[in-house]
Amino acid sequence: MGRSQFNIKSSFYIILFLGCFASMPSMGQVFNPWGPPPNDKDIDANFFRKIANHFSAEVAIGYGSTRYRQNLDDYQIYSNDSRLYLLAEDSMANTVGIGNWLNKPFVTDTLDTNSAIMYQNNLNESDQNRSYVIDSLEKRLVGGGNAIPIHLKIHFNYDRYRLGAGATFEINSKANLKLKGFPNFIANYESDFSRFFTRKYYLTAGVRYYDFWDFSYFADIEYGSFRISESAFPGESVSTSNYWNVSLPIEKNFSEYFRLVLRPSVDLKSINTLMPTGQSIKTNMWNLQFQVGVRVSFPLFKKCPISNCEAQKEHRHVDKKYRGQPIYKWQNPKVGENDPYNLNEKREAFPFLKRK
Repeated sequence: MGRSQFNIKSSFYIILFLGCFASMPSMGQVFNPWGPPPNDKDIDANFFRKIANHFSAEVAIGYGSTRYRQNLDDYQIYSNDSRLYLLAEDSMANTVGIGNWLNKPFVTDTLDTNSAIMYQNNLNESDQNRSYVIDSLEKRLVGGGNAIPIHLKIHFNYDRYRLGAGATFEINSKANLKLKGFPNFIANYESDFSRFFTRKYYLTAGVRYYDFWDFSYFADIEYGSFRISESAFPGESVSTSNYWNVSLPIEKNFSEYFRLVLRPSVDLKSINTLMPTGQSIKTNMWNLQFQVGVRVSFPLFKKCPISNCEAQKEHRHVDKKYRGQPIYKWQNPKVGENDPYNLNEKREAFPFLKRK
């Protein structure tokens, strides 16, 4: 009898000791990264990340073709074997020539206009060594050059709309111009610079008007100012207008945070060049561009810090939520998390090259 009572008492003390040990929070709990979740079922990002998630940055590089156009109907034009000059009168009413009037106009009084042939539309002459004076007909000086643009933009995105600001830097090549509709024996105009730089600063606004599978289609507009190299276009002679750009970018969505951008666009801008005679000439400088770049958004959640975590979706660890993929992959694939060939890989640019 005494022995059985001893066994009952011993068992009671052992159970009591184990219960107290298990109830101790510092010794009885083991960290479980998968739970339990907090009472609030929706674990939200902090305020900073909610705001930052609406911002994106875009960087791109491409090719552009600059088109120059001048209306010279108010001037007589002198053409010799190699150059074009505008004819004007100096303060003494003498006829002088103005050369290089696109960017650095200069005056010369060495032109022999008396021996020049007055150009007519039905002229049969074809001697490029002769000099000609063009007084009638429509006189449009047109031509172009090449450009390499690089831009950086910051957008605030809300629903289908976005607002932002940006800067574009261009390397521009030499300008080659000719009188539209005139024969080859009339000289061409070549700029005195081999290259120049353009800087553009602007505000931008856009709207996403269509989505198809992984592609989004936008219409964007830019408005701002531009500056060109002082070495090629001195500020005392050349002034610039405001700058407009209209583009229709197409974005390939690799994830909700990472996109490839194809951006065709057209620039609308002009310069005014002051002549030594006091007049000014306007030059329209349209620029057709195509750029390729990327747009990256600030992620809503941090990357999961657990190195061996296999979750591919956005997921929870106790009281915080993390993303399971790098920013260039979808955070919520529509297939099983452990599928070896998941939707993220199917959305890659060249999935057939990936080793299975």
